[in-house]
Amino acid sequence: MAIHVLHIIGSLKLGGAQICVKQLVEHNDDPEIEHFVYPLRSKQVDIPIEGNVIKLPYRNYDPRKFFAIFKLCKQYDIDIIHAHLHKPILGALLARFFINIPVVVHEHCSIAYRGLQYSIYRFILRIIKHKANLYIAVSKATVKDLKYYANVDPQYVQMVYNAVDFEKFTPNAEKRDILRREFGIGQDDMVLGFVGRISYVKGTELIIEALSLLLKENPHYLAVFLGRGPQQHELIYLAEQRGIANRVKFLGFRKNVSDILNVFDIALMPSRKEGLPLTTLEYMTMKIPVISSGVDGMGEILTDQENAVVLKENTPSCICENVLRLANDPDFRQSLINNAHRYVQDFSIPRFVQQINEIYRKLANRN
Repeated sequence: MAIHVLHIIGSLKLGGAQICVKQLVEHNDDPEIEHFVYPLRSKQVDIPIEGNVIKLPYRNYDPRKFFAIFKLCKQYDIDIIHAHLHKPILGALLARFFINIPVVVHEHCSIAYRGLQYSIYRFILRIIKHKANLYIAVSKATVKDLKYYANVDPQYVQMVYNAVDFEKFTPNAEKRDILRREFGIGQDDMVLGFVGRISYVKGTELIIEALSLLLKENPHYLAVFLGRGPQQHELIYLAEQRGIANRVKFLGFRKNVSDILNVFDIALMPSRKEGLPLTTLEYMTMKIPVISSGVDGMGEILTDQENAVVLKENTPSCICENVLRLANDPDFRQSLINNAHRYVQDFSIPRFVQQINEIYRKLANRN
C-alpha cells in the first residue's frame, strides 16, 4: 500500500514553498508514495499543481480550515503530514495533540522573517516544537535559525537544498529578442533583473538606489522587477524622486517566468535574509550572472569571484561598482556564467524528490 502524504500549505500563490510542493507532486514516479495537497486558501492559484489538490470552501481566517485536517487525514488515509510555511506548520503541530500521524515541518526560512505574525509563530513553535517528528531546512543557515528562534535540536533537522527545473529554465535567444521588443527594452540596454517578493527583506530599494548611480555612468541601464509585494509603491515613489522612473519596469506577477528571465543581463539579489531562493538556482541555470548579498543560504552556494559576485557590503555603491565591473569585463562575466552553470547541475529535481521520499519511508517505517 502506498504511503499517503498530505501537504498543507498556505496557498498556491507564487512562492518557493509552492514550487517545492509542485516538484514533489508532479515529479514523483515512485508508486509507493501518493501525494495530496491541501492549500488553506484555494481561490488564487499562481502555481497550479497537477494531482490530488483538495479545495475546501472556507474563507480566510475561518478556523474550520484547520479542523478540516482531522477529516482529511481520515478521508484520505494519510500516513504523513508535510507542512509548509508558518500557519500550516502551526496547524499541523496542533493537530498532533489529537491524531497520531507523523508531521514533517518544512522550514523555508519564514521563521526568521520580521512582523507580528512571525513573532507569534516563533513563540508558539518553541512551545510545541516537540510535536514535529522531523524538520526539513532549506539551508544550513535555516538549521541554525530553527535552533536560535525555536530551540529546535539540530539532530531532529535534515537539510535538503531546493531544486531547479533544468528543462524549463533554458536560455532562449529568440525569446530574448521577442520579449525585449515587447517590453520596450532597447538593444543597447543593460537589464538588471530581480525576481521575487518586492519587500524590505529582499533589499529591493537598494536596486533603485544603485540604478540611480549607474545611470550617471551610462544612460542605458534598466531595472526590471518581476513579482509583487508590499514595497512596490515605495519603489515607484523612490524612482520618481531620483528622476529615473522611466528606467524602471515593474512587470508584476507572470506565469512565464522562465521566458522572461531571457531579457535579463545581470541578476541582482541584495537580500537581507534568505533561506535558499529558487531564483538563484534559476539564474545560474539560465546563464545569468548573479550579484548577491552573502546572507544565510546564499553564502552556502555562492562563491565570490567563482560562480557569482558576493557583495562585500550590501549597499547601492557596492552594487553599482560590481555591475560596472561585469558590464565592462566580458571575460569575467563569462567565467562566472560557466562556473555557475556547472555548479547548479547538482540541484536537480530527481535528487530533491529522492531525498524527500527517503524521509517519508523512514517515518513510515518502510524500507
